[in-house]
Amino acid sequence: MTARGTLRELVGMREFRAMWIGSTVSTAGDQLAAVALSLLVFERTRSVAATALTWSLTLFPPLISGPLLGWVADRFPRRTVMVTTAWLQAAFMAAMAIPGMPLWAMIVLLVVVLAISSPYLAAQEASLPHVLPPKRYDDGVALFGTSVDIAQMAGLAAAGFLVAHTSPGLALAVNAVTFAALAILVQTSVKHRPAADPLGRKKKDDEEQPRGVLTLMVSEPRLRTLLGVRLLAGLAMVPEGLAIPLAASLNAVWAVGLILAIEPAANVLGVALLFRLVRDPAKRERLIGPLAILSLAPLILFAFNPNLTWTIVLLVFAGIGGAYHTPARSAWMRLLPDQYRGRAYGIGRAALRSSQGGGMALAGVVASSIGSVTATIAGAGGIGLLLATQATFAWRRARGRDDTKAVAI
Repeated sequence: MTARGTLRELVGMREFRAMWIGSTVSTAGDQLAAVALSLLVFERTRSVAATALTWSLTLFPPLISGPLLGWVADRFPRRTVMVTTAWLQAAFMAAMAIPGMPLWAMIVLLVVVLAISSPYLAAQEASLPHVLPPKRYDDGVALFGTSVDIAQMAGLAAAGFLVAHTSPGLALAVNAVTFAALAILVQTSVKHRPAADPLGRKKKDDEEQPRGVLTLMVSEPRLRTLLGVRLLAGLAMVPEGLAIPLAASLNAVWAVGLILAIEPAANVLGVALLFRLVRDPAKRERLIGPLAILSLAPLILFAFNPNLTWTIVLLVFAGIGGAYHTPARSAWMRLLPDQYRGRAYGIGRAALRSSQGGGMALAGVVASSIGSVTATIAGAGGIGLLLATQATFAWRRARGRDDTKAVAI
């Protein structure tokens, strides 16, 4: 089947279509809200530090709420979780849009909105294997991932225009509407399914209780390897963390936005190429390791202090290699037993964000210490290449044991 035919089939599935449209629109709305609130803080305080702190708050709540609240997506019906959290987010965002709302209250509401997004996303991710037929699961995950990347870029672009020509309050109200639309779409289109691991679950006869989700994630070779290879994103995103000093070192400060946009844009291109050229999910899984290597190897060439043109070329190739996250994400979720998926997603998402944020922060410290941005990027690429190579062999061994074997519980 052609890529167009696959897209038509996916969009033709009512449950998937509702989740996809709602998630894409609300993602764009989130970017509107983040820019609007940051601008509002700057207008009221004229403090660059306060504005930067407000923007950073969009990153931290999921690190805590993911592991702490992921269980909600396993203990309660997942449609109920998605609808309830979406309505709560709509209400809190609408409250933020009320004229004259104190800044401290708006920031608290923002933290709450971001925190309760974790059970929504966990329920959504855990529902996809039920919503999509097995042969279209990987395609659906790819469409979700690329749509989110595009929605983030479009949302940021639209935010600048909307906030500049209207008001931050309107942008916040628009985001509240997107959450309400998301709740309605899910409620009216997604089927109700019983909870995967309901409250009050009892031990049956002599059957052993399921082991803890964290124990499962680190003890099962395939799950452990897939999580490890995805955490390499912390090294692959070092150029983004150093985008401003990198552009300055190239005497092209104007290119900061371009450098920041390359990774998501190239990733969308990489996923499109991967799924167009390699239709067999098993073959895509075999490419996880080589693509992870490609996402890091080009960074080593920063040791030669490339000019702006070559910098863009290297970052494009690295971004294309980052397409491995899509088959790794779908393989990881497919391997997990259903009753663990919500909790595992919460932990995995927090770990991934921590690796990304931690990698960029550490790169900043290293670059300041050694006085070279390009050497720091090259070092991250070298370390990443070694780890990606090791992960490639580990993934090959783990898959070789039994490609079709289910995870034992």
